[in-house]
Amino acid sequence: MDAFPKCSVCQQQFTFKGSAPYLLPCLHAVCETCVTSAAGGVISCSTCQREVNLTDTSLQKDVVRQKEICHLTAKHRPTELLCTHEDDGNQALSWCQECEELLCEYCQNMHNRFKATRRHVVVTLTDTTLGSMYAESVCKLHNRYPLEYFDKNCNSLLCAECKLGEHADHDVADLNVAVDAAKGRIEEHEKNVSAYRISHQAYLERISKAINDTKKTSSDLKQAIRHTFHSLRTQLDQRERELTIDLENLENQTKHELSNLHSEQVTSHDESERYKCTSNYIETALSYASNWDFLTLESSIQDATEMYLTSLPTDSYDAPATTFNTSGLDKLKSDISEFGSISANGSDQDNGTQTDGSGSHLTDAESKQEGVLNYNWTLLEPTLTGAS
Repeated sequence: MDAFPKCSVCQQQFTFKGSAPYLLPCLHAVCETCVTSAAGGVISCSTCQREVNLTDTSLQKDVVRQKEICHLTAKHRPTELLCTHEDDGNQALSWCQECEELLCEYCQNMHNRFKATRRHVVVTLTDTTLGSMYAESVCKLHNRYPLEYFDKNCNSLLCAECKLGEHADHDVADLNVAVDAAKGRIEEHEKNVSAYRISHQAYLERISKAINDTKKTSSDLKQAIRHTFHSLRTQLDQRERELTIDLENLENQTKHELSNLHSEQVTSHDESERYKCTSNYIETALSYASNWDFLTLESSIQDATEMYLTSLPTDSYDAPATTFNTSGLDKLKSDISEFGSISANGSDQDNGTQTDGSGSHLTDAESKQEGVLNYNWTLLEPTLTGAS
């Protein structure tokens, strides 16, 4: 199935000739239609629920996703690419990087015949690779001189003539050096997001384990109580009913804790998806972006990365520890009304035989001594690590 990106507001899939994508501060994409029709000038990203006030924020076109859409169209929907040189409605077969035009077979042949264009780099659409289209290579102001420098003052690509002219007093760096530095910083952002994403996934797994263990513990505890009281049914029927009532009250508390765990699981899952979206976008940028894109996208990616790296949760959950211990059944026969107790912290356990919930149960009631029923629920701080 075609993996075309979608608008994070209307969820419509982007197409080659459809509404252009714009880049939100959270690195999600919104179509031009949603930008122009935003109610009150505010856009709400449905992916991360972040609101963007367009009166305070100027959105730039998402050139990385534009190139991704063009590449995916050439790969999966080539019939949608029509010749732009003559607008003759013929299906395009190639792309001229310097003219930035799609060419049908006739226009490509004519392109190769003219002296002014026959040296242009023309790529067959079926042979296009990631980032090969829309590649900036030559200066359009000085006789097609190659772009070899980057002006840090005005954020523009320069040829040698540009550097010696009006940009002579500016802070100019070698293009490859500037691109490598920007790309390296973006790759570091991707590593940071990936590291936190891994930590967050582990956090989600711990919550899931706590939920499953809590459910299993409750089930095992019921089974332990049932088998224990089965051996003492004659004298302990009434006390069993009393303890069962106490346990049901405790289970009501457990249900509340489970509800909190489920809510935290959903919240953390959404957070993890946002990290995933950010990481995927950075990976896409690293695949599709041109030299100019790396330089212009670095700030947006850094802001989005820092926003996510400072929004991690500070709590984690461990599974509850529960025990059902018995001892002194002879004493219980004479003091049955006081047999058993329920503790929510598990700190008052008497020494004696334990039933740990693994399926074992009492078979000889006379050989045991008085017992204590404990239910321990512990919340621990999370351990999330990653590069800062």
